[in-house]
Amino acid sequence: MKTRVSLPDVASERDPRGVALHAVGIRGLRLPVPLRMPADTVQQVIAVADLSVDIDAEQRGAHMSRLVAALYEWASVPRTPAEVNHLLKETRDRLGSRAAQLRMQFPYFLEVPAPVTQTPGWLDVEVEWECKLNNGASFAMSHFVFPAMTLCPCSKAISEYGAHNQRALVRMWLHTKDKLPRLPDEYLPLVQESASSLVYPVLKRPDEKFVTEYSYENPRFVEDVARELALRLSEREELSGFRVECESIESIHNHNAFAMYESPRRK
Repeated sequence: MKTRVSLPDVASERDPRGVALHAVGIRGLRLPVPLRMPADTVQQVIAVADLSVDIDAEQRGAHMSRLVAALYEWASVPRTPAEVNHLLKETRDRLGSRAAQLRMQFPYFLEVPAPVTQTPGWLDVEVEWECKLNNGASFAMSHFVFPAMTLCPCSKAISEYGAHNQRALVRMWLHTKDKLPRLPDEYLPLVQESASSLVYPVLKRPDEKFVTEYSYENPRFVEDVARELALRLSEREELSGFRVECESIESIHNHNAFAMYESPRRK
């Protein structure tokens, strides 16, 4: 029978330099995460996660493997966004820290049927969560990137026929009063109402005709989209603050165009 050898725990050694560190952890860990959607179904996403804690001036290092284990254990069952706080608390307590921070990025798919034929398809939205827990205080920011479409009002006004149009990226940074991250499902309709048109995953010919004509009747500058979204998001009771941006991937210019609005924070 082999004798078990006791290995040194260098990370727990005392550090003499007297410098506390605000964040020590792992970055860029890819893992599958089953997310419970608002419709109570489960979508498994491939996430890229950064997870960290603070360490005292006397502690030489953090036990990085405990951070990996915390993420894997948390992602072993379907989770709602609200359960991110469970991960942060478990991580903080497991490493004996005061604070824990998570940044998680993943593509999230929304079922969006074609506007006329109702052909089903999946629209991918980029999601990023930035969440922190420091003693009893918490922070959460949800960042979404929606694909959309803009048609230039100026081009329509000065042309005898036609108008240039292009894909656009609508970005939202949302802070909620409950300080929990969000999924993008409930915010897609706001993009649809504010842009010239949504971008649809599947278009049959009747759908393509509809989108072409609909966007022509709803021309939008990036300024228009940003203002429309600002007004709609200002009415959302769950938000304590937000930033919104529209960027058009211009089709006739050698540059993109963008507009941004940032709200004042509210309690």
